Amino acid sequence: MQENRIARAAALIMVVTLAGRFFGFIREMLTARNFPVDQVDSYVVAYTLPNIFGVAMTGAFLAAFIPIFTQLLVDGEKERAWRLGSTVLNAVFLAFFVLVAIGMIFAPAVVQLIAPGFASDRMELTVELMRIMFPTLIFASVGGITAGILNSFNHFMLPSIGPTLASITAVGFIYFLAPSMGVYSLAFGVLVGLFFQLAVQIPAMPRNGFRYQLLMDLKEPLVREIGLLIVPVLIGVGIGQVNILIDRMLASGLPAGSISALNFANQIMQLPMGIFVQAISVPVFPALSALAANGDMAGLRRTMGKGTNYYTLVLVPMTVGLMVLSIPTVRIIFERGEFTAENTLATASALFWYSLGILPYAMRDLYTRLFYALQDTRTPVQVGAFCVAIHILLNLILIRFMAHGGLALATSIATALNMIILGWILWKRIGGWQVRQELAVLKKAAVASLIMGLIVFELNGYLSQHLSQIPHWGELLQLFVSVSAGAAVYAVLIWLLRVEEVRFVTAYIWEKFLTLRRTLGFDSNRS
Repeated sequence: MQENRIARAAALIMVVTLAGRFFGFIREMLTARNFPVDQVDSYVVAYTLPNIFGVAMTGAFLAAFIPIFTQLLVDGEKERAWRLGSTVLNAVFLAFFVLVAIGMIFAPAVVQLIAPGFASDRMELTVELMRIMFPTLIFASVGGITAGILNSFNHFMLPSIGPTLASITAVGFIYFLAPSMGVYSLAFGVLVGLFFQLAVQIPAMPRNGFRYQLLMDLKEPLVREIGLLIVPVLIGVGIGQVNILIDRMLASGLPAGSISALNFANQIMQLPMGIFVQAISVPVFPALSALAANGDMAGLRRTMGKGTNYYTLVLVPMTVGLMVLSIPTVRIIFERGEFTAENTLATASALFWYSLGILPYAMRDLYTRLFYALQDTRTPVQVGAFCVAIHILLNLILIRFMAHGGLALATSIATALNMIILGWILWKRIGGWQVRQELAVLKKAAVASLIMGLIVFELNGYLSQHLSQIPHWGELLQLFVSVSAGAAVYAVLIWLLRVEEVRFVTAYIWEKFLTLRRTLGFDSNRS
């Protein structure tokens, strides 16, 4: 009975998370339709620094605070946990309040630093938008801490609903207010949405027993321990954000729309990646942590090999598919309103080169998680710092020949290098895994994907001559048929090539489908 409740809760959270991604994508579509790309550039730059600070610092606080807070609850020291939680909440609020005030005052200098290539009119708009966006730091950071506290009480639903509510709010602001407010409707929509994301969690805090206190107990030894833990985690999380900052700094000197092209391309890539990578990581990551805790190196090697093969089978065809269908994909999703055919080509170029980094991105994440499971946080930080330097060097070289496409390619190459270095270190540390078997799976996936890509390329060209003339639905039908045919061709080929892991992936997807059916009330066992 308990397992059924857990399964239903997990399935509901999965549905809510997918809904959040869906509405986030709708927000991006409305953004592309309603605002010229030069204004979208300004918005993306305006949100860059608040978002970087929010992601890096909130992630660091959570990584340092939540394990200690949870341990206090396990040990029955609830009063101490309430005091520590209140201290952290108050400290985060105060720190980000000061940071927001500084950011709003010095917004012109900040914009000049991160978008030196902007002309004066774009600079002015970006400054105004940044002053609207900076307060999101407070709502996002405090909301992140409250979500972590609620998760410590095994309360997952409201923290999962929050991002969905934020995206729906932004969608509403754009849809109803864009005609009168322009791009400011997007900025205010994100601001109000993040406020709602925090507000929806607050009533659940006392209901779960948390007693907030207006205090800052800096004499508490655990506060100092949290402070010491934050620094290395902040560096590790921040390194990944530096790449985004550098890309946007360089793209600001390119033609208008380059920053938004990179942003929209990344959003397209992240949607299927988030779904499929999460589906694979759910069973793999806990297994890695348990094996590492037990010192089972043989089990780690075996599981790492399986995990690598699962990623390969799913992400290699996704890479080829996005590359082959980059232009029709962008056209179907974004090309309407203010988003022109020229913007489609610019975004498709970025998507093409970003797609090369799909498998390396997922594998880098898998390797990093394994390092954390082995209680080694230093190695990923050191490798990440080295790859940031390589990324910057590649940016400076490739931007001269490929414009914003060079920035996307540099990101993919640097991510692949990061993956290779981390994998090599892990291979030596845990005694190596079955590289020969992994290469065999990669070879089969690559062959099947290339054949699929050629068929889809020819089919899409044929369909474009016959379906694109159908009003409204022709291009959508063309893309749907191309994707469906590609998936079917790849599935048949990979089955014929007798890849063992296909059975696991098929069984896992079927299990999730049955769980979702039970969650929605369609129980096949009922008479």
